[in-house]
Amino acid sequence: MKRLLPLLLMGAASPDGFSEDFERPVRFGAGPWALAQQVNGRVERAPAPKRGGHAMLAITGPKQGGTIAKADLVARPAMMPAGTQLTVTFDIRMPADSPRNSLQLVDIECATCGERGNPGARLYLRHGRLRVDRSKIGIKHAWTRDDAPALAPDRWHRVTWQLHLDPGDQGSSRVLLDGDEVLAATGATLAPLQRIGADRIQIGITANSNPVPARAWFDNIAVAITR
Repeated sequence: MKRLLPLLLMGAASPDGFSEDFERPVRFGAGPWALAQQVNGRVERAPAPKRGGHAMLAITGPKQGGTIAKADLVARPAMMPAGTQLTVTFDIRMPADSPRNSLQLVDIECATCGERGNPGARLYLRHGRLRVDRSKIGIKHAWTRDDAPALAPDRWHRVTWQLHLDPGDQGSSRVLLDGDEVLAATGATLAPLQRIGADRIQIGITANSNPVPARAWFDNIAVAITR
């Protein structure tokens, strides 16, 4: 097994988004990332498997009682109000011995809207298929597509999540896997609060609800924001 290196992050921030390839080390706060969220888990910069360069390895323990394991990076862009077009793209690789079920990968939240739990939409895996959870904006049923292709183990995939942020029918979500659409839906993507918007992007294993540990590699993250 290759020796893991300490987490050293790089990024190029701009008013319209940022990118991250984990090749150049920088400090938190000096680029796009505000912090690493590590709850019964950790994120590490290490040589990327089956490709050159480095990537981020997210490692989480199992769910323990009411504690959900987390290992992700947190960006805090300026408030993205209703009408914002947001695109999050990243490479992901999951080992065969890690679950590809009940894992959240990307959270788009509002941390300053005055609500507990940071309301927002979440991209997650169920039996290897990408879905969008909206329970934290008050909508019980997730956006799903049961005949969509699933992520394969021990293989790099490219995931793109396109969101039109809106608390009502003008909202939309589109998910691509390796360039092919695997999920598309319209409806609310923001909570209908007094302050409407999102200002927090989390990428990694943002929640592991499994009774076993989970691991995933992330690389070549790109976030585009059009307000």
